[in-house]
Amino acid sequence: MRQERPQPQDEDVALMLSFTRGDYNAFALLVEKHQQSLIQFFYSQHPDQQLAEDCAQEVWRKVFKARNDYVARARFKTYLFRVARNYWIDVYRSKAKQKRLVSLDAGTVENEDAPSLANIVPDELPSPPTLLSNEELKTKIEWALGRLTASQREVFVLAEFQGLKYQDIGEALEIPVGTVKSRMFNAMRRLRDLLNKEMD
Repeated sequence: MRQERPQPQDEDVALMLSFTRGDYNAFALLVEKHQQSLIQFFYSQHPDQQLAEDCAQEVWRKVFKARNDYVARARFKTYLFRVARNYWIDVYRSKAKQKRLVSLDAGTVENEDAPSLANIVPDELPSPPTLLSNEELKTKIEWALGRLTASQREVFVLAEFQGLKYQDIGEALEIPVGTVKSRMFNAMRRLRDLLNKEMD
C-alpha cells in the first residue's frame, strides 16, 4: 500500500521544500519574508542593530547549509526561530566568555553567583511599529519589556511580535507548552505591574 507524503503545513514549508529540491528563488522569498522578523527577534534580545543584522545573516547561512537535512515537521517559522534561538545561545556564551576574559585581564574576578549574560536585560527594546502611536507610552512599554527576565521576554516577543502560537513557541524553544503559558502569564503580569507603577 502506497504511503502518502505529508502535506506542507504552510506556504513557507512548501517554499523550503522547493529550496531543498534546488529552487534558490524559493529561498530568496523566505529571506525576503522573514528577514525583518529575525532582525527584530535578535534586537529584542540585545539592542544592537548591527549585531541583530549579523545574527540574522548567520541564521540564514545555517538554514542554507542545512537544507538537505530539513524535514517538514512543523511550521517553517517555528523551525526558523528554533535555529535563531539556538544561535543566540551560542552568541551569549561567546560574549560571556569574552566578558570573563576581559575581567581577568583587568585583574578582577566576577561573582559566580551574579546573573549570567543571558539574564542581563537591555534598557530598550523595539516594539512593533503599529503597537502605539503615543511616543511616551511606547517608551514606557519598551522600558517595561526591558525589565522582563530573558525567558519571559523571549516567549513574549515570539507570541506578540512574531505571532507564533504557544505550541509553535514550545517547539521553537524546546520547552513544554505549559512552560510557555506560565512564562507568558508571568510576563504579562510583570508588564502590567510595571506599567501601572509608571503611570501612577
